[in-house]
Amino acid sequence: MDFERTTDEATFHSPLADFEEVTETVEVRRDPLTGRTARIADAAFAIAEDPDIEAVVSDDEGCFFCPDMVADATPTYADDLEVDRGGRGEATSFPNLNPYGAHSNVVALTETHFQPMEAFTTDQFADGLALAVEYIERVRETDPDAGVASVNMNFLRSAGSSLIHPHLQTLVDGHGTNEGRRLLGASRQYHEDHGSRYWDDLVAAERGGDRWIGETAGVHWLVPFAPRHHRQVLGVLEGTGLPDPDGDAVRGLAEGLTNVLGAYADEGLNAFNFALHLPDDPAMGPVFTVIARSVFDEHYWSDSPYFTVLHDEGVVDTAPEAYAADVRDRF
Repeated sequence: MDFERTTDEATFHSPLADFEEVTETVEVRRDPLTGRTARIADAAFAIAEDPDIEAVVSDDEGCFFCPDMVADATPTYADDLEVDRGGRGEATSFPNLNPYGAHSNVVALTETHFQPMEAFTTDQFADGLALAVEYIERVRETDPDAGVASVNMNFLRSAGSSLIHPHLQTLVDGHGTNEGRRLLGASRQYHEDHGSRYWDDLVAAERGGDRWIGETAGVHWLVPFAPRHHRQVLGVLEGTGLPDPDGDAVRGLAEGLTNVLGAYADEGLNAFNFALHLPDDPAMGPVFTVIARSVFDEHYWSDSPYFTVLHDEGVVDTAPEAYAADVRDRF
């Protein structure tokens, strides 16, 4: 497994150094599975201090994910799915009123309208993820063409969430997403070329190294060599196919996620995205990825410039080996 990197230098006369000549470095890394590149450049990610968001996050008027409205203001499932609006612990699942595909649902994760990301509990994530996986199981029983699934989350507006109330979104169809197809296609090619699964080999290659984080039940945690976005962390679930909603891996995933979010909060961050890729393929088991987003406050800035939106190029300010140590302390 090759971990390729090069270092480029940019030289100029800087006004920050009385116009003396300075040289800045940018490291370019190539992902060992897909070949996509990422750049590590100083000052690519600004972290605001002491964001004031109380006025925004405390206003729950009209929130249809809150317990007193969710039963009356959200859809119910179609008859052929033969399932009622689902519930586990604090979590409630229902169809997405604005679907992104043939099968699209939402899980309102908490009864509280807002809680900071470091306050999420293992139980809250385990219950929400279990509902999402149960939905995928039911869809696949009724639609054999819906072979590709993902469970996703935007948290706060700087991470793309239009609603403050924490919620997950599940997508199941026969298309998948660009990233899902890219990962699955590259995993299949690796399996054909090497006779083994890339994700198992990655875990074996990284275990105990600078990018290794640790383990929870059924999940291996590490940071990628070439991150897609800021502070990206990977969770590689053991086995293939859907995890058991009541099994150890779902709870292990929830536990690890709370650890990662706690590490993000330690760095002054407050927003994140995650995606759990769930292909139905022997070459690739479930893979989880979580990233930090720009701090949400009154004047938050977008951390998705042309590099990420138009060029699909990761640009991060911190080498993964550096932030892996911070996350590792939480495990």
